This record gives sequence, structure tokens and C-alpha cells, in this order.
Amino acid sequence: EVEAAAAGLRARFARDAAPVAPLFETALGPRFAALPAPVQALHRVVDARRWQGRAQVERGRTPLSALVCAVMGFPRSGADLPVSVEMRREGAREIWRRRFAGRDFASEMRLVGPPGSGRMSERFGPFRFEIPLECDADGLGFPVARGWLFGVPLPRRLLPVSRTVERAADGAARFNVEISMPVAGRIVRYAGWLRECGAED
Repeated sequence: EVEAAAAGLRARFARDAAPVAPLFETALGPRFAALPAPVQALHRVVDARRWQGRAQVERGRTPLSALVCAVMGFPRSGADLPVSVEMRREGAREIWRRRFAGRDFASEMRLVGPPGSGRMSERFGPFRFEIPLECDADGLGFPVARGWLFGVPLPRRLLPVSRTVERAADGAARFNVEISMPVAGRIVRYAGWLRECGAED
């Protein structure tokens, strides 16, 4: 439209295009192709994708787990909750915004190792964690290797333990996220399924 409007002017136009690889495909390299198709689809983000489904949430019951949940914005406990996830690419990072029954929390994913290394970082507010992704034909795992709070390294006894996996079943991406800490026990567990908005249930 701009070119047509400027047809009478002495103006030159050019177009330039470059491929943009999804962040997780870059991180995992050839291993990405081994993931189940619904998990691959979940992480093919070059602009923005939105997913929806159902989930159940169980928070820990200690005062420390309640404090960590509040700081990180984790959802409240509940069964069969509506959930949506928006993944948006912004330069070298992805912003994940999750909504459980109207309650939002967000994190930021980045590649921290060379392409193919599987080394990612995830930031929740003042917390940042290094995650060496684990993947095979069954799914994708998100273990925590190191962590920082306001840029200060967390000692091992305060480092969260992540039992987080994404798998596929019945054509949907299934997630099971369980976070615990040695001094606090379970912080939160949420599990459920997601399909891309507009896809058939």
C-alpha cells in the first residue's frame, strides 16, 4: 500500500527476510524433532501462541511455601480450573503468561548456553533459574540446576527441586509441574492439558 501511494515519487523500496527459529528448537537442536508432536507444537513460537485447557493446583501447606507462592505468583489450589497460556517471542526471549481461573503469573525464558546445549534460564520475578532441558520421545523435562535471588546465587539447601515434565496424550500437550524445596517441602504442583486456542477439543 505504501509503494502504491508513493508511485509518483522518486522512491525505492526493498524487502529483507531472515528465518526465525523457535527458541526451544534452537536450544535443543536436532533433539527437538524427537519430542511428541503436541509438545513440539507447544514450543514453536516465533511471534505469539495461545493455549487453553484445564488443570488442578495443589499448594504446599507450610508458611514458607505460602510465602514463596506469593512472591512467585503461583495460582491458588483448586480442581478442574480453566487455564490459558500465552507464549510471546520478544527478541531473544519468550514471555510465558499463565492464567489459572483468572489469576495470572508470568515468567521469562532465555537461552543461556550455545545452540543445541539445551541450557535455558527461567525468571520468576526476583528469582532466576538455570534449566538444562531433558528431552526424548516421551516428552520434555525441566530440572533446576542453579538459581539466583536478586542476582545472588542460592545455596544448594535453598535451591528448588523441579519435577516438571511435558508429555502428549489424546492429541493434547500434558503438563505436570511440581516444585519443592528441601526446607519447605512442596511449594506447588499443577497438572493438566493444553490445546491451541481454536483447535478442536
